[in-house]
Order: sequence, then C-alpha cells, then structure tokens
Amino acid sequence: MKTTKINKYRFQLNLKNLGKALIFGALTLGTVSCEDDLMLEPENNITQTSFYTTELQIQQAVSGVYSAMINSSSRGGFDVNFYLLASEVRSNNYNAISQNGNRDYFAINRFQDTSSTEEMSILWEDAYQMITYANKILSRIDEVPFADAAVKEQYRSETRFLRAYAYFELMRNFGKVPLVTKPVSPEEAAQIQRTDLTTLYDFITSEIEASVGGLKNIYDNANKGRVTKSAAHAMLGRIYLTGSGYPLNNSSYVAKAKDHLSAVIQGEGQFVTFAPTYADLFKSANDNKYHIFEIQHISGGLSQGSYLPSYVSPNFGTADPLYNAQSSLYSSNELGVSQSLINAYEPGDLRKNVTVKTQFIAANGQPDNSNYFIKFREPGKVITNRYDWPINFPIIRYEDVILMYAEVLNNQGSTSAAVPHLNRIRQRAGLAPLSTSISAADFTAALRKERRVEFAGEGVYWHDLVRWNIAVSVINQAAAELNYNYTITTNDYLYQIPLSQVQLGGYEQNP
Repeated sequence: MKTTKINKYRFQLNLKNLGKALIFGALTLGTVSCEDDLMLEPENNITQTSFYTTELQIQQAVSGVYSAMINSSSRGGFDVNFYLLASEVRSNNYNAISQNGNRDYFAINRFQDTSSTEEMSILWEDAYQMITYANKILSRIDEVPFADAAVKEQYRSETRFLRAYAYFELMRNFGKVPLVTKPVSPEEAAQIQRTDLTTLYDFITSEIEASVGGLKNIYDNANKGRVTKSAAHAMLGRIYLTGSGYPLNNSSYVAKAKDHLSAVIQGEGQFVTFAPTYADLFKSANDNKYHIFEIQHISGGLSQGSYLPSYVSPNFGTADPLYNAQSSLYSSNELGVSQSLINAYEPGDLRKNVTVKTQFIAANGQPDNSNYFIKFREPGKVITNRYDWPINFPIIRYEDVILMYAEVLNNQGSTSAAVPHLNRIRQRAGLAPLSTSISAADFTAALRKERRVEFAGEGVYWHDLVRWNIAVSVINQAAAELNYNYTITTNDYLYQIPLSQVQLGGYEQNP
C-alpha cells in the first residue's frame, strides 16, 4: 500500500472520559513500514513478542482501534474523510465553486475523481489501518489471561464490531474489497482478491450480530464512548437497510433491519435518549449523551481534536461572531453549501439555524453572502489550532434509527404506523405534523426530504441517494440547474480503487 509516511503510531485511549491518564502516557508500539503492502504491520521486536500479552495491553490495543477513526491521516479522521469529503461533498448538499490544487473536494463534488485521487487512497488506508489493529487483537486475545471473562468478551466484541464497521465503510465507497480477517504478511496480502458483496455483507452482519452478547447496554462515565448493544443494533439496522437497497436489493434484509431498529427504540429512556432540542445534539458539553455511536474528540493539543469545523468554515473576519483565530481552512469561494439544501428547509424549521448560515463578515469587514455549515462549530471555544475542536462526530444517532424504522414500516405497507415516528422528528424541529392518512408515496417523498435536512452535514444523504438508487436523477438534475458540464451513471456510485492497490493486487477496477 502506498502510504503517507508514518514514523510511529500510538494506541491511544481516545474515549473522551476513558482513562485520561493513558491519553497522556499513550503506549508507542514502534515503527511502521511504508512498504507498498495492503496492511500496515508493526515491525519492531517488542511489538511482536511482548505486546498483546496482558489485560492492560489488550485494553490499550482496543483503544488503538478506536484511535484509527481520529486524525489517522494528514486530513483528519473518519469524520472528515468518510463522512465529509467522500459522502457529504459527493452529494448535492455541496457545491465546489472553485478548484484548489491541494484539495480533492472539487474533483469529488464534480465527479472528476480517478484512481489517482489522493482521497481514495486515504479512505482505503484509514479503514485498513483500523482492520489491521483489530486483526492483531483478535489473533492474540484468546491467549491473554483476564481477571474477568466478561471483560475479555467485551473487548473482543468491541473489536469485532469496529472491524466490521470499517469493512462496511469500505464496501459503501468501493464495493468489493479484499476481506482480511487475520494478520498477514505483505506477500500474503498481495494475493487476497476483492470479495463479492454478498460475502462481505454476510461477514459484516455476522460479526456485529456475534458482538451483541458481549457488549454492555450502558457504561459508566469513565467508559462512555465505547460500543454499546444499542450501537450494534443501530448499525445492523443501517447495514441491513443499506443491503435491501441498491445494488444488492436483498428484500430479506428489510425484516432484519426492522428487528434491530426496534431493539434500539425499545431501549429509549434507559439506554438511548431523544434530545429535547435539535441544538442540544451539537454541543460538546453533550458528547456521549444523545448519539448512539460517535467519534470521540477532545481539545487541548493532544492530536485528538476534530478537523471538521474548520474544513467547512469560510475565512471569517474578526467582526464575525464565529471568528476564531485558529478557525478556518477553506475560503468561501472554494466550497459552499448548495442553495438546493438551503431551499429544502421548510419555513420555521428550527434545524436550519443550527446547521447552516448564509452570510458572514469577511476579513475586510464586509458581509459575504455565502452558504456554509456551522453544525459542529461552537462559538467561544478556545482551541490550540484549527484541528483541535472538541465536539464529537455522530456516526449514527437515535434520530436516524427512528427515521429508518419509519421507512421500513412504510415500505411494509404500514404507513399510518410510520407517520408518528416521522412526526416526532418534525415536531421537535418546529414543523407541523403530517397526516396519518398520507399516501405511502407521499410519505416516501416526505421522509427523504426529512432525512436530508435532519442529517445535513453528517455524511448520510449521499448514501441514502445511492441505496434508494435516485442519485443519478438527483445529481444530474442539480448539475443541469447549475450548468455543470457532466452527467453521472450508477457507475459513479462507487469510487475507483486506488491505483496503487490495483497495481499491487491486480484488482479489476470499478467501471
């Protein structure tokens, strides 16, 4: 694998409240090869012979798997790479206005990306780094003595979940990918070919299904942020619903999605919480309170902060209320929220002012009428640099479970039963409820619009468009309205396999 040079990596406890002393005293496991191989494998003798031998080391190593979601590349973590650049920017929620040669967002937004686009390699490498860490733990944990067998099973279950989750993200972006379930040498890795989608789905779902029993329903304050049973059920609901749509179109997955989503909903008030306001969802003070599973961030110059708020912010002038000396990465004339998304908000929707703004004060002191996201940006936060924002990023939140459950009910012909779930989301947003006598087709249209505005900026909408198989019509209409000179086909639902991987493994490229 052609990688960005990594001199050393640390298995850090990134869980915001989990063992902060270990954040500061994170264990260095050694150097990493930058050979052109599929998996990143620790090379030093200490790692191979002395680590993964005690309960504490397994605990630290599991934290390292979580670590792979945070600032794993030079561009940030999974929130920036998988959910912003590869998903949100891909959709018509964004318009790439001008091209910056140092950034890939323009190519991704305008469907000009290729197998040589750097972001494709970053996605591949970030996910396989997480998988590599997990494979090492799972290959060694049986040999390690634990004082409590339940703790051992918990760590195993967390690791299996996280590995399966990484494969799900790879599959959503690249389709068929090599399935590697144990530590392998570079030579062995080069022989592993891409695995078909059905086999990947079977592996991913069976791994998370198997993890449920070992996970906890809830953790104490010192361990909040770990994968819970609710997170496993919610992720299985998402995965099965995805598999029921394009391209697999496996209708048998719908009932399975319903069962897992229902399991989450039944735990409301005990294991999951519905936030009283939309704004409450996006405050760092509420991290690990409302979201079901989230990427952990903490500020303070620990390399644990989020890049995301700066990625989506214009260059504010000092007179702007959102100004921060360490705030912005992009200028407003490069990457902007689409007018299409702005127009999707109904009058009075309380989510709009939490999610986007349409004007800011520029460096010259004058107002600039540009659209941009503010959802993850907190005024007044003191950060050490623009990559040090403290707010967690939701991988999956309870509102997604509620809306997916409503979608399943509607698809199964129970539209009247689906309406109250959708109305619950609308009423918190300050909008009038839908009638229980709404038709299934009208409910589908309403739900799709609701999902767009509810999860704007969170990397959900593009994958919705793909699984509904309406991305071609939606994107082509948006491109035509903006006089962009391109059209897409279903081939554009997947990214190109990174060229370095095609050359190494001899893979057939995505069309």
